Amino acid sequence: MLSTIGSPPGAIKDAAGSMGPVVTEGNLIVGAGARLSQMATMARAARVEIGDLVSCTPVREVPAELLPPGPDRLVLKLENQQVSGSFKARGAAHFIARLLAQQTPAGVLTYSSGNHGRAVAEAAARQGLAALVVAPDSIDRVKAAAVIEAGAELVKVGPTTDERKLRAEQIAAERGWVLVPPFDHEWIISGQGTLVLELMEQIGTFEHLWLPVGGGGLAAGCAAVASVEMPECQVHTVEPEGSAALARSLQADQRLHLEETVSEADGLLPLTIGELNWELLSRAGVAAEVISEGQLMASLSILHQRLEILAEPSGCCSSAPLLAPRSGAALPGGTHVAVVSGGNVSSERLARLLSPQ
Repeated sequence: MLSTIGSPPGAIKDAAGSMGPVVTEGNLIVGAGARLSQMATMARAARVEIGDLVSCTPVREVPAELLPPGPDRLVLKLENQQVSGSFKARGAAHFIARLLAQQTPAGVLTYSSGNHGRAVAEAAARQGLAALVVAPDSIDRVKAAAVIEAGAELVKVGPTTDERKLRAEQIAAERGWVLVPPFDHEWIISGQGTLVLELMEQIGTFEHLWLPVGGGGLAAGCAAVASVEMPECQVHTVEPEGSAALARSLQADQRLHLEETVSEADGLLPLTIGELNWELLSRAGVAAEVISEGQLMASLSILHQRLEILAEPSGCCSSAPLLAPRSGAALPGGTHVAVVSGGNVSSERLARLLSPQ
């Protein structure tokens, strides 16, 4: 079952919903090209603002013998080696830096399957802020331990993003704390977009960029920057078949809300794409790819066993169409870059996923 989400074109929600301080950068109710350009401009500013707060993560070229027919090169951007173990550190650091430029909140909180929660907890700790993370009962123990180690409170609820969001909004209203959204905010999106600027400094321009999609923060930020800085670059979004909110929304030409999402890629299970994220992605000309769980597990195996890259299942999503393409898939030439988005996974879970079935 699917439901449409009715919102007027260009509508943007306050990041904290109906409560808490308003934290917005400016008016993004503009045309498609201008909106993408404005987000790219914000990402360039964010690159300077968070330069000392996040890592410049390495890139690694995949050996030619592992490439399918078509691509000339495949380069992996290793965000699993980022601060907090994932790309989420970029958006979290940017949001909190911009927030503190406006006010000193009593505390910050968020809702997350794990990586964004860890990133917010650690960014808050660096600034001496109290923090709380609402997470699913099924949160990976490595992610849960990192949140607690950073000094944040951890509140566990049901499995869906909607449940986590509702509980986080309730706590924010009770405490007067600021909610740091996981993906649907311009500070988060532009923070994630710094990844493309960093990539261009490392390897120059390239023809294809492959990005995982959950709520769409990374994809929206990177697509906006790429559309301005590398207009000839094709951005490919990749989702598990059991959680393909963006692909199905693009096909329907409207933002959809899934009834449920299922995948081992636990960081990519929101029921819908963020509102602002949808506005950007639906206008950026992205090519949506949906992968099977078999492709996801094959990508995980290749990254770990052939390339010795510690990636969590969500972090293997973007490389799956290239390392484990569907039979008969036709891939274009040129230089392809795939983002290994995170590496926060317990050894027990990893062993289970990599064991022969």
